[in-house]
Amino acid sequence: MLLLGTTMIWVLSESVAVRRRPVAETSVHRIDLNTASLEELESLPGIGPSLAKVIVTARPFSAVEDLIRVRGIGAASFERLLPLIKASQGRRAVDNR
Repeated sequence: MLLLGTTMIWVLSESVAVRRRPVAETSVHRIDLNTASLEELESLPGIGPSLAKVIVTARPFSAVEDLIRVRGIGAASFERLLPLIKASQGRRAVDNR
C-alpha cells in the first residue's frame, strides 16, 4: 500500500511539473533572435509587442548573451528565455510588420 501511495504521488508530481512548463519550452525548436518575426518573439514568455520591437531594433546578436543588453531584459528574464532562444550568425531578417 505504501508503494502504491508513493507511486501515485510521484505520478501526480510529474503531471503537475509537465503542466507548469511553457509550451515553447517543451519543443525542440529554439527561436532565433536574429531572424524571428515579431510574432515569434512575442510567443516567448514575458515578451510583448513593445519588447519584441526593441529586440528587433537591437539586432544583430552575435550570441544569446547579447540579449541582456536590451532594455527590459533583466537577469531573471534572460534565465527564463535561455533554453528557448538562439542567435545564429548570418543575415538579418526583415520584419514587414
